[in-house]
Parts: sequence; C-alpha cells; structure tokens
Amino acid sequence: MTRLFEKIPEDLFSPLSRKYKSIYAFSLISLYHLLRLYKTDIKKTDYVNLLKSKGEEILSLFNVETDQLDDTDDSEKIALETKIPLDDTEAQLNDKVNYIVRKLAKFGWYIISKNPKNNVEYIFIPAYSIKLLQILDELTSDIGSYLPLVHQTYAELKMEDEKEDDYMYRSLLNARQNADSIEMSVTLLRQQICVFGNKLTSVLDPNVALKQHFDEYRIDVSDKYYHPMKTFDSLGLYSQPTIAILNKWLKSERILTLLVREAKTEPANREKEEAEVVKEIIKTIQDIIDIFSRITSAFNDIDSANANYTEAVQRKVNYLSSTDKTVKGKVDRIILALANEIKSNPALTYEELPILSKATDSCAFYRQGYIDSFSLTMPFRRSQIEESEPLPLEDDIDFGEQAELMNQVFDNELNRFSDSAILEFIDNNMKDKDEITTYDVKIDNTDQLVLMILGILKAMLGVIPYQATKISDRIEYCGYYMPLYKFTRKKKTVR
Repeated sequence: MTRLFEKIPEDLFSPLSRKYKSIYAFSLISLYHLLRLYKTDIKKTDYVNLLKSKGEEILSLFNVETDQLDDTDDSEKIALETKIPLDDTEAQLNDKVNYIVRKLAKFGWYIISKNPKNNVEYIFIPAYSIKLLQILDELTSDIGSYLPLVHQTYAELKMEDEKEDDYMYRSLLNARQNADSIEMSVTLLRQQICVFGNKLTSVLDPNVALKQHFDEYRIDVSDKYYHPMKTFDSLGLYSQPTIAILNKWLKSERILTLLVREAKTEPANREKEEAEVVKEIIKTIQDIIDIFSRITSAFNDIDSANANYTEAVQRKVNYLSSTDKTVKGKVDRIILALANEIKSNPALTYEELPILSKATDSCAFYRQGYIDSFSLTMPFRRSQIEESEPLPLEDDIDFGEQAELMNQVFDNELNRFSDSAILEFIDNNMKDKDEITTYDVKIDNTDQLVLMILGILKAMLGVIPYQATKISDRIEYCGYYMPLYKFTRKKKTVR
C-alpha cells in the first residue's frame, strides 16, 4: 500500500472531492477523449480550446474564489493571472479554463512542458493517470464493457492445439490472463445484482423501483454484463471444450515438452531450472481449469440471483401500487408514510417528526377493565381486576331428569334430518310440480342445504318417492358450490 503513493501524487484525487468536483471530472474526461482522438502529444492550447467549446455552460457555474476555499495548504494555491472585469465573459471563461488546467497539473494528473524549439506547451500524461482517466470514462459511459473472452480463449487454444506452433506458451499465458478477467467479470456481475437487490429494500415508491430496474439495472448490469456473458459468450458452450483441451495438454508429455522449450526462450525463465518451469506450466494449466470450473458453477448462482431480483421488483411494485381499501390497507399506507418521513429526516428524533407526532396524538390506548355495581353511579372509580374462585352451579336436576333431557336433545337433532323431514322438505319445494332442479330448491340456511343433499342421496337409494338425475357437476347457487340435479316425482303404479 505504501508503494501506491510512491507511484502517484498524494493529492491526485483531491479535485474529485472539492466543491466543483463535477467540473474537474468533466475536464479530466475531456482530456481522455482528446487523447483518444489525437493518439499523440496534446497541445495545451488544444485542451484549453476543447474545454472552452464543450464546457461553456458548466463553467459558468464555476467560481475561482470559491474553489480556492477548498485549498488545504499554500502548495495547492493557484493564483489568477490577471484581474478580469465581470462583464468580459470571454476573458472570464478563458481565465477559468487556464486556472483549471494549471490546477490539475498541480495535483499531478499530467505534466505541462514547453518545447524549447518552438515554445509550444504540451501536455504529457503519466501511465497511472491514463488508467484512471479510462476508468472515469467507463463509469460515465453507457457502452458495454464486457468482451467475449471465453470464446476468445477457446478459439486461441483450439488453434494452438491443432497447429502446435511456437506460440503455444504465449497462448497459455493469454488464457491465464483471460481466465482472471472472466472470473472478475463474473464476480462484478454477482456483486452488482446483490447491490441492486439491497437498494430495492429501501425503495418506497413504485416509480422509483421501476426506474431502478429498467433505467439503471438494465443499462448498467443486464445489457453490459449479464446478457453478453449469457448469450454471446456462453460459458456452458465454450468452458467444457476449453477444459478438455487443457486436460489434453496436461496429460501429454510431448506437449508439455514443447511448452517448456518455448517458455525457456522467455527472458523471465532463462535462469530457471527446467523442473521449475515444468511445475509453473502445470500450475498455470491447472489454475485455468479450476477457474473455468468455478465460473460455470458461479454463473448458475447468478442466473438464480437475477431471477430472484426480477421477481422481487415485481412483488415490490405490486405491493406499492396496490389500492387496498380495507383497514389493513390503510394501516399499510400509514406505515409507508411514516417510513418515508423517517427516511427523509434521518437527523430528527421520533418526537420531532410531524407525521409521527400526529399519529401518536390520534391513537388512544385504554387498559382492560370490567363493569361492576360501582360503574353505574358517580363518582366513577378505577380498580384492578382480582382473580377469584368461580361461583358453583346449583345442581337441582337429578340423574334421571338429566338423562331424559339429553335424550330429548338427541331426538330433536335426529328428527331435523330424518327421512320424514327430508321428504317434507322436498314436497314443500316440489308443490304441485312433477319435476324441479336444484335452482328451484329454497336454501336460506345450512340446515336446508343439508336437507337438499340428503334428499339427493335418499332419492338415489329409493327411500323417498323421487328420482334424482345429475345434470352438471358444479354450479354456484345461494353462495354455495354444489352439483346440479333434477328431482322427478315417481308415478304411482296402478294394480
């Protein structure tokens, strides 16, 4: 970690933590675009003109005196070259741009050097700065950043497996580097899905949830990494053939000999013993096989995580968009409003939140009590409930009377659904008709429903003088689901 600040200036990241950090970031990304355009030395005048032409609107918000308040010591201070009148906008813009250019050079993002032959100032960018500028540009770009490395690795190894030329060892090293990049991309994808899933838990607005899913997750995760890795660079299609080629190399003494011979031509391996080179090659092949085996399994987990996140978004939107008119729905909306207020005011205590205060004032809580003889007269007095023995029931009925009363209860229950009661029920509904259906039977309570069901059974068994014929398996009638039957009166035979 100490070597990091030996390679880069200590205040390199200071511009990205100042008040006008967005303007400094715009200036750095513009420098990277200029580097990609010219691909050679950059004149300071070209950089200044680019910032003036592209950043006139954003630079109108920039104030040099305000920016100087963020300077921590005298070494950071950059003085204005001249005092420009406020009404001279062109000169003001030129002064601001020159201030920013010299400020970034002071922080170590690049070096401004004058050519003594023509007195032209050039901007030279260190390697660490180019890499950081590339990262800044990728973070602000919507262009997909994943390349089909799985197919590239498989194609290169397959070609070397067929030709066995002098580039086998270099192809093996490229495969090792590609495997590390693929594994990091898979890890990044997994972490991004988890990040968006965690952010979803704090979303309390259905529109915010939809925006996060379709505008942020789809662009930054799905389109950039998930779909390219799943469709264009299918791990399931190319990982196993790649592992098969590497296993073949690992088992072939002839191929290992070729790899060792090519490895010994590399400057880094010339002083090593042959046994050590063989060991490193075998370890490299085994590491690539292990990585491809791991990422194949890891991508199955990513598929599951992506499906779970998509389902969670759908459930969240449905929940937040529901219009439940019941008491539970209203309580949910109250809790949602309270959660929004607590989230929007993290610095306030619960007593200081207005909606929470109104909620506590609107709800009244009472202790459980009971009514006694003192509750009906003034003055009212409160007392605590006392546990006491239950009062005994007087047993004035002897055993014989109890048995007779119980038999009467059983007889009444049985008579409610006896054959005669069933026949009387059907007769009352049939009246002077010869046939009726279930729709013609009057059902006002559960007892009448039971009588109709028993009527169907008794008619099928021939106990009552009616015939029951099924018309449909299921109908909805009087709030019940039941079969549709037709009752037909049996004709009396004349002897």
